Amino acid sequence: MTGKLGREGFIKTFLLLLIFAALVFVGISFGKPYYRYNTLRSHTKDILSSEINVLPAIKEQVLKEAKELNVPLEEENLEVTMQNKIIKVKATWSETVNFWDYYKKRLDFDMEVEY
Repeated sequence: MTGKLGREGFIKTFLLLLIFAALVFVGISFGKPYYRYNTLRSHTKDILSSEINVLPAIKEQVLKEAKELNVPLEEENLEVTMQNKIIKVKATWSETVNFWDYYKKRLDFDMEVEY
């Protein structure tokens, strides 16, 4: 293999592949929390547009969806209110992206959905 590429070409190709793999890993690591946020937001909109009009039942459904999506949402950080026939859901949570204990980044999420 080193005959066609040469020693420098092989090392350069190997380093480029290594950098590409690292970028993919970072993208996936940071993408997961945002994907879960958007999915929970979408499911919450679906819950609000359903025929459930009881606030405790809505809160229970949102917490159930959060648990299924592995979103670290606690009941005290979830607020469901109704004003003038408009149901509002507010939720806050944090997730930490960890790269082998070398670098940690805390991501804070605020979700507000109304219907």
